[in-house]
Amino acid sequence: MLNFHFKIMALTLDEVKKIAALARLRFAPDEELRLTAQLAAIVGYIDQLQRIDRAGGDAAAGSPGKEGADRPRDCLPRDRFLANAPATLDGFLLVPEVKGPEL
Repeated sequence: MLNFHFKIMALTLDEVKKIAALARLRFAPDEELRLTAQLAAIVGYIDQLQRIDRAGGDAAAGSPGKEGADRPRDCLPRDRFLANAPATLDGFLLVPEVKGPEL
């Protein structure tokens, strides 16, 4: 089992105010304080995921039977895929036309 430990990146209240301004959001002072802690946790999680990716880690590697589950593999041959399709044309899968709402 993988144990994740992350360091919460220190975000200042001024940085949160700047982020809010860039996103054109306005918050009450108490919301800004709460968001500072929440955004710091989010940034910490993102940093944690980036460290795993840079280290070549596999999130499934710690789980028995799942090692390598997210690695690319050869796809199903086209003829076998199309053999199960309800309708095909010239080697392609036919699907119903999708129309958006009339404007």
